[in-house]
Parts: sequence; C-alpha cells; structure tokens
Amino acid sequence: MIGDVLLVNTLVIFALSIVGIIPVLVGFRFTDSGIDATLGFSGGVMLTVSFNMIYETGGGILQPLFFGVGFTVMWILEAIVPHEHMIKGYEGPVFFRQKLKMAWLIAFSMILHNIPEGLTVGSSTIIDQALGFSTTIAIGLQDIVEGFMAGLPYIIMGRRMSALLLSLLAASAEAGAALASGYIGTLYKGLDTVLAGVSSGAMVFIVVHEVIPETHREHFSESTIGVLLGVVTALLLEYYLG
Repeated sequence: MIGDVLLVNTLVIFALSIVGIIPVLVGFRFTDSGIDATLGFSGGVMLTVSFNMIYETGGGILQPLFFGVGFTVMWILEAIVPHEHMIKGYEGPVFFRQKLKMAWLIAFSMILHNIPEGLTVGSSTIIDQALGFSTTIAIGLQDIVEGFMAGLPYIIMGRRMSALLLSLLAASAEAGAALASGYIGTLYKGLDTVLAGVSSGAMVFIVVHEVIPETHREHFSESTIGVLLGVVTALLLEYYLG
C-alpha cells in the first residue's frame, strides 16, 4: 500500500539524516575545500531533484506558478526567520541576533532547509512510487552532508550532545513534512503536484541563495566539481531507480 511505501521512504531520510552526524561525533573533520565540495554535491542533488520533480509530477502550465510560490515563500522565510549559517553567518531580523542562542539559530536554519526536502519526498511518493524511491535516496544522500555540516559548529564549541539533538530535531522536521505532504496528497488529489512544485521552488532558492554563494567564495573548482557530482548522482538514481 502507498502508506507503507511512504512510511519506508520517511524512515530512510530520517535514518540518513542521523547518519550524517556520526562522523562529526567521532571527531572526523573535512578541510575547508572538502566542506565546499560536499556542500556543492548537496546543492547539485537538490537542483536535479527539484527540476526533475517539475517535469515528472505533472501540474501542466500551473507548475511553474507553484514553483514560483515555493521560491518566493522560502525567500520570505529566510528574511523573517532568524537563523545561522556556518559560512554566511546570521540571517534574519537584527532584533533576534542577540536574543537567541546559537543553538536555536542553527536549529532554525536546519528546519528551514529540511521541510522542503521532506515535502518533496512525501509528494513524489504519492504521485509515483518509483519516482518517490529515487527522490528519497537522492535527498537522503544530501541529508548525510547536511547532517555533517550542521553538527560542525557544535563540535567546535565542544557540545556533542547538542549536535546529536539538533540532528534528531532536523531529521524529525523533515520526516514530519514527508508524512504530512503524503497524507495531504492522499486525501486531496491534485495537492500532491502543488506540493511538489512548491517544494521544488523552495529547494532551488536554497541552492542559489545559500549553497552556491557559500561554496564558491574560495574553492571554486572543488565546489563546482561537487555540484557536477551531485547532478550526475541524482540523474543516475533517477535513471536506474525512477
């Protein structure tokens, strides 16, 4: 049944999100160029999954509109929700910069990123199980990267338990979004394609607004290679699993 498939896909992205924090907890560290390369990989995966969703999930002439809505909503959320990036630093209203602890700012950043990814997994699974599976694996791979990067600031501060708790929180937010979008798509036919377009637009915004600017400040070649590998990986997963 579709509900069982949705649950399995949700558990997969939840587990892979947790996997990403393990190397950080045991003390593994990337070089700066390695960080940019892996973030580039994550961005390449997100771009490919986003545009694949647009072409594979239907929606007709309205799908670009749904995409634009997702892009715009994420733009607004990035401006009004206080959050912290590892490289770009603080974003959001200036008032909250000194009011919220770093732990919450990083948590908000991860939740902002993970909810569109969860929506993508849930909506694609309802639309087509094969598409949902390939999307799940692709999103799961980049979740490993995101989990690793999110935990680094906490490890630098010597707060391993906080890193683990953040990973669980971010993974739970993504899993919740996947289940919610799948449930809504099952109850209301047509909303699955709307959610697919909206989540695609949101993910593309994240890539162009954050991932590419952050990774291409210094290590251009490594970041570009990472994006290439991410795109190729997501395309291969779609070809063989979709």
